[in-house]
This record gives sequence, C-alpha cells and structure tokens, in this order.
Amino acid sequence: MNIKVWFGRLVPWVATVAIFSLLLRRISLEQVVESLTAVNWPLYLLLMAPYSVAYFLLDSAAVTWVVRRFHVAVRYREILPVRAVTYVLALVNSSVGQGGLALWLHRREAVPLVAMAGTVLFLGVLEIFNLVLVSSVGVFFAGTTVPGLERAYIVLYSVIAATLLYFNLLPLLGLRRPVPGLLATFGRASLLDWFVILAIKASSLTIAVLVHATALRLWGLPIPLEAMLANLPLIFLASAIPLTVAKLGTSQAAWIFLLGAWAPEASLLAYSLVAHLVFLVLNALIGVAFLPTAGAEIGALMRRPAEPD
Repeated sequence: MNIKVWFGRLVPWVATVAIFSLLLRRISLEQVVESLTAVNWPLYLLLMAPYSVAYFLLDSAAVTWVVRRFHVAVRYREILPVRAVTYVLALVNSSVGQGGLALWLHRREAVPLVAMAGTVLFLGVLEIFNLVLVSSVGVFFAGTTVPGLERAYIVLYSVIAATLLYFNLLPLLGLRRPVPGLLATFGRASLLDWFVILAIKASSLTIAVLVHATALRLWGLPIPLEAMLANLPLIFLASAIPLTVAKLGTSQAAWIFLLGAWAPEASLLAYSLVAHLVFLVLNALIGVAFLPTAGAEIGALMRRPAEPD
C-alpha cells in the first residue's frame, strides 16, 4: 500500500482516539453512562424519527434542484430512493456515500463526474455559508463564549460577499471571469439558485435547532433556544472538518466547549454521542426501506461499463 494512502487512513483514527482520550481525562465515563439512564428513550426516539425524515426530504429537495438546474431533468421522486441508499453507503464509508449519487447520475444519465463533483462542492460551500449566516443570527441575540468569533464573522461574511461578487455580480457588469473545472457550477448558478438552496438548508437547520433543543430537555438539559441557535451551527461546522472517523470526536468536543456553560460535560458527551449514532442509524433505515426499489437499479448501473467523460 502507498505510504501516503496508509498515512491518510491512519490519521483520522489517531485524531479520533486522541480527542476522546483528552475528553475522558476530564469527564468520568461512569457519569457519561449514568446520564444515559435518565433519558425517556421512547419519547426521544419518537422525536428524532420525524426529524430524520424531514432532513431526508429537504436534503433530497436540494439535490434535486441542483441536478435539474445544472445537469439533467430528473424528478424528485427519482432522486429520493437513490439519496436514501447513499445514507446506507455512508455507514460503511462517508466518501462512498457522498460519491454514490454522483456515480449513479454518471452511469444513468452520462453526467460527467467532474461536473457532478463541482455541484457537490457547490452544495457543500452553501451548506457552510448557511451555517455561518444562521449562527451569526444566534450569536447576535445570545452572545458567544468563543473568543474572537465576532471578528471571524467579519471575515466569513467577506468571503460570502466576495464569492457572490465574483460569480454573480461581475457577469452582470459585463466582466468576464475564469470559472475552471470544479467551479463551473458556481459560474452557472444564479442568485435564485443561491436563494433556493440557502432557504432549504436554513429550513433544515432551523428544524435541527428546534429538535435538539427539545431533545435536550428530555435529557434534563434545558439549554436556551437562542443558545442552541448560536452554537448548533458551529457544532455542525466543527463536525464537518474531515479530521476524524465518522465525524466523531470533533463534534463531541464542540458540544462540550460551546454548550458546557449550560449543561454538565458528561451529559453533553453522552447526548452528542447518542444523537450522532441515532441520526446515522435512522437515516440508514430510511435507505434500507428504499433498497428493494433502488438497490437493483443502482447495482445494475454499477456493473455497467463506465462511459468516458
């Protein structure tokens, strides 16, 4: 095996173990386990199941919009089962899960992989922009314990403004600008595309804030809604950093660092681990439900010889 590949696979495991080692030096594992016994599990799962369905529907809507706008006229009901099955693939390998839909479109509709990768990048960047925008609203109302965060927002808003200027406003002024390869979707996206995707992502994030705030109360952790609005997007940003295995470690550290002023650290560690696992499993169960209808088609397409880009 190539040394770089081996090193790349090892680093996430080392980082994950290191983060949890540091957390468990200051948090009693016994307290973490004890906090799990005080939860109303039926009510908690009854709350999380509809949230997973809502996330799936909104996520599929965002994917359908960009695929229809930039690649091929697929229908929402065609995207739904394939998107669901990619959640199952993500349990095995997150990269495979992210690339599953792109590969399906490449094999089924001859969409070039580079073009689809650019669209996935577009969705990912707008996801980050959405987290920045929503968290800044929460920080405005609730404040923050993160040093220098207000100044960081100035930089982040400048990045968003510069992106809009380069890809959307310069063409309106009749100025040409290069849009190479992976950035082609940014060059084609209109302000309407930005608005629609950000609206879908903001709706999903708002639901997440409400659901987690309610779920925390079921755990006996009544964290104020404005604190959740300010910090949950930051937690999602931290978990998006591709540093650890399955987003574990960075997410838990963020929960404790950002919300430790409102709840015991052991309870936050327990909640963040359970919420992460439950979300993955519920999404995978949605995917399993679609396997009979989508699995055969996906399998056949994967066995078909790839068309050259």
